[in-house]
Amino acid sequence: MSWSGYVDNLEKGKGQCKYAAILGCQNNVWGIWAESTDKSALAPTLDEMVKAANAVKGNDQSIMGTGLTIGGQKFTCLRLEPELLICQGKGDNKDFSLVFGAGTSTCLVGFNPSGEVKTTQVREAVEVMKDYLKNAGY
Repeated sequence: MSWSGYVDNLEKGKGQCKYAAILGCQNNVWGIWAESTDKSALAPTLDEMVKAANAVKGNDQSIMGTGLTIGGQKFTCLRLEPELLICQGKGDNKDFSLVFGAGTSTCLVGFNPSGEVKTTQVREAVEVMKDYLKNAGY
């Protein structure tokens, strides 16, 4: 399966992500390996996603106090676990769910703005895919 196939899976699967991406790290440099073609729900920059990916990979607890701004949207970081960062939108965007899952050389991003899709669904979709890719060496 191509990298875009994994993004399609995050969009169409249980997580129903309206934006999904796979970042890859080679020689300590992050890049976007695949991402949603429709960025109307969220349009993050590489730098924004790399900040979150580095926080997850480095277990940087400071992100819990500062939060994140991704694609112009502000997020509260609810939970940082080994290999996972769970975020929720702020203010009028409190239903926004954003999850980062870091594998060996990848970081997956899943986002859904709907209150009908719970953060646990986005988390599960990202976590399952992260585990699969990690077991495959990524």
